[in-house]
Amino acid sequence: MGDDSSRSIVSSLKNEWALFWEAFQGDEEVTEETKSAFESGKLDVLSLSQVREITKALIEDRKRINQKLETLNKEIDLNSVKLDSLRLVGAEEQETMNRIHELNDMGQGFAFALQKLDEQLRAVRDKEVEIQEEEAEL
Repeated sequence: MGDDSSRSIVSSLKNEWALFWEAFQGDEEVTEETKSAFESGKLDVLSLSQVREITKALIEDRKRINQKLETLNKEIDLNSVKLDSLRLVGAEEQETMNRIHELNDMGQGFAFALQKLDEQLRAVRDKEVEIQEEEAEL
């Protein structure tokens, strides 16, 4: 079940990125080179304003993932309290344990996605600084 939730998270992030990219491009002519610039790490084809828009979107994505992690932590805490209560009264706890494990797996998936997002953000910010330095030299 953990692998499925990780795949689902990654899939939804890919979908969000595709939607962002489509919205970001707007009426501009989109070339295959520009589309894959971010995925391939070739940010050279992007302008400073495009890089800044990507940075802004990545920051928003990071904020959403952090909010999801906070929500997961709250739900894990609630289920932990419920588990303690079930143990005190001697009731069946397997369903609650399964839910806690499922939430932990989801949290690991979000943490992995957050790590990847931070790497992308770092690369985009480095490119932004590089473009600014090139413009300052001109």
